Amino acid sequence: MTPLASIEAALLELGYRKEALFRDFEFADVLSERGEERQVALAAFTQTPESYRSAAFGVIIGPHDAAAVASRRALGAPILFSIGETDVGVWRVGAEGKPRLTERVPLDALPELFVRNAERWNPQSVYRAKSLGQTQTNLQLDFVDIGLLPAIEHEVEQKLDRLLEQVVGRLLEGLKDSDQEEAAFRTTFRLLAAKILIDRQHPEAIAWAHAPVQDVLNGIEAYYNLDYLSRIPRDAVPVASSEAAWGLLRAAINFRNISSDSLAFVYENTLVTADTRKRFGTHSTPRQVAEYVVAQIDLSRFDPAEISIFEPFTGAGTFLVAALRHLRDQLPEQWTREERHAFLVPRIGGAEIDSFACEVATLSLILADYPNANGWQIEPRDLFTDAALAQSVAGKRIILCNPPWEEFDATERLAYPEAAGRSFSKPMAVLRTVLDAKPDAMGFVLPQGFLRQQQYAELRQALADQYQRIDLSSLPDRVFQRAGFEAAVLVASDRRAEGHTGPTMLRSTVVEDRDRIAFLANGQVTADRRRSKSVTAGDLWIGQLDELWETVSRYPRLGDCAHVYRGLKWWTQNDGVSTEAREGFVPGVFRPLDSLRQFAVRRPVYLDVRPEKAMRPAPLSRPWAQPKIFTNVARLSRGPWRIAAAYDSSGLVASQAFFGIWSKSELVPIEVLEAVLNGPLTNAFLTEHASNQHFTNELLKQLPMPKSERMGSIVEAVRRYRSACGALETTTLRPADSDDLLSRLLVEVDAAVLKAYDLPPRLERRLLEFFRGHEAERRVDHRFDGWLPEDFTACVPLHEYLGPLLRENLGSWALDLITPAPAEEVDQLRQYVW
Repeated sequence: MTPLASIEAALLELGYRKEALFRDFEFADVLSERGEERQVALAAFTQTPESYRSAAFGVIIGPHDAAAVASRRALGAPILFSIGETDVGVWRVGAEGKPRLTERVPLDALPELFVRNAERWNPQSVYRAKSLGQTQTNLQLDFVDIGLLPAIEHEVEQKLDRLLEQVVGRLLEGLKDSDQEEAAFRTTFRLLAAKILIDRQHPEAIAWAHAPVQDVLNGIEAYYNLDYLSRIPRDAVPVASSEAAWGLLRAAINFRNISSDSLAFVYENTLVTADTRKRFGTHSTPRQVAEYVVAQIDLSRFDPAEISIFEPFTGAGTFLVAALRHLRDQLPEQWTREERHAFLVPRIGGAEIDSFACEVATLSLILADYPNANGWQIEPRDLFTDAALAQSVAGKRIILCNPPWEEFDATERLAYPEAAGRSFSKPMAVLRTVLDAKPDAMGFVLPQGFLRQQQYAELRQALADQYQRIDLSSLPDRVFQRAGFEAAVLVASDRRAEGHTGPTMLRSTVVEDRDRIAFLANGQVTADRRRSKSVTAGDLWIGQLDELWETVSRYPRLGDCAHVYRGLKWWTQNDGVSTEAREGFVPGVFRPLDSLRQFAVRRPVYLDVRPEKAMRPAPLSRPWAQPKIFTNVARLSRGPWRIAAAYDSSGLVASQAFFGIWSKSELVPIEVLEAVLNGPLTNAFLTEHASNQHFTNELLKQLPMPKSERMGSIVEAVRRYRSACGALETTTLRPADSDDLLSRLLVEVDAAVLKAYDLPPRLERRLLEFFRGHEAERRVDHRFDGWLPEDFTACVPLHEYLGPLLRENLGSWALDLITPAPAEEVDQLRQYVW
């Protein structure tokens, strides 16, 4: 028996099915720039249809060459064997670095190798480690790199996305109306499905490889029984365009080893990239978010036989495709694809008002369920009419939803009195209805205001009353590919028995903008905080600095000592500003980006103060001539440095992009307001408490303030800093060490402010660490290097760190006072302690 035949026999003995073993298996190297074709002498998969998700082993024949193994990384198999002249190499293949040769086994010892590793190498173990090991650490195996699948997946989707954009572009050439556009997308699906069947050498597709494109379209419609969906009129898409698109697909990379659900996700995403994305709303759920939500629910905790999954407002079906994959991974490995299909179809469904969206979702599920026939049911239904939503979600065990985010307008309130009667906010109305249905678990994508805004407090409390486990996630803008807003993810599970109360297991996850790419690639998050507590007043979110906010909860507030007002607003905003003096215009600041730095107002312009031009008269009556502080209304960065404040005594007015803040009392000097607003505590407070990208008057009024008797040193520090800034502005040649000087004086201002707050040293240090890595984002006119070196680990207040006491006690003076114990005594003590 040849070594290759010996490996094949050993795999069959481990439980791999004959139809899941392929000799001379060809696949696209999606990890290479051009996606060249590669081949392995033998490929073994845990289940069929074959793909990188189910690849377990690959075999190559030739020298034990790491480069040759690495070039087969895109197969997706965690282990590759290289058959040499006298032995077989066993290679561990990961996402990064060179493959690792773990052992070399003589040819006659191959059977013993598989016996020794039978428990770890059998198809069930490898299948679970690859499909479930991402979320269940107890199923991970040391030879399975859980980063390999996301790496392949990312490259697959990048290449497919570019390819399908080209295909759709060809089909859309010369098309003008929406019906023709929809026909182009239907054609895209049919050609994509045909390409998959051909590359996977499906018997039905043998004749399509060189057939006219119309025969291919007819063949795929017949295979998937698409007659009940909208047929493509023969003249809707020109034959030449279809032929050109088909030529692009046929010449593209081999789809044989590409996961079906990846193809489905990319197909859905291609539709969202075109103008028709408006049909689904600009916040269509990204694949990575859908995968993340379904993973958080963790379908392995449910009995598959009792699961029913429903997605209201289905859109293009991204949630359902993710649910299909995760639920399919829970099914017995020995089931045939027909058995899996028959099990899944009645348990996964959705509803959507847009008939074309229903078709897109159905086609996406068909792609994800290759090569099974159709059967998926996405109901075309307006879920806001009467009790439609309540009827659709009734009795469903798991609800997945990204509802419309806007409010009901006046027309919709008349059309949907029952839904709008629950709330003018569509997401709130939908969430209330789903809560009433009492599913076992739910996953929602919501506006980020859900995490903390008071308008959602009642709903948050209702969730805590009904579920024992609630996971919340904060996502940055730009996660949604073509919409710039921040989002929240809600996952609630472990429904309480009727009448039962008790603590709730809370989990709060944060994805900061700096980790956005990593999150989209492999689900990496920035922070993950957990706590069990009895929830009151809908307080579900666990902030990074919650203990700090609890400590300062009884401190004075900015609203106690200052007036906070918005600036001027005009009927036509851009007409309210001029770069030159004009009648009715006075000096002022229009845009924070142009005019505002911390402790400095720059480049004033002229603002219109004529009453007839103002949208609201009140801002015109503010005491603009008096000393005040300007701050920005919209955040300045995605990081923790959100606000800048600058003192003005020249009588400038401000647009609505600014707040004007006036001190109510001489006990709170204007310099104190300026320093506090620019300091770390204020910026951290706004980062953790603002529910969107804009601050409100009421939020600013809630800022904790230091007590008045501790403010004296703040004024002196601010004046020193401002004086140095002013002196350098008048200097023609700025000294080389000016940034060092200004940074040190600014740190002294922050130290004076923190000293006035008198925080416990541990909490002050935690506050300062909150800004680690974001020093460059501080909106100042010089370099800012932060407060404490990263290797300084002691919890010492900043003012003490800057003072003489710490410097006098640095060094190894303790060794001069305390004699170290003899080495033998240390050894004896170590043995005793251990």
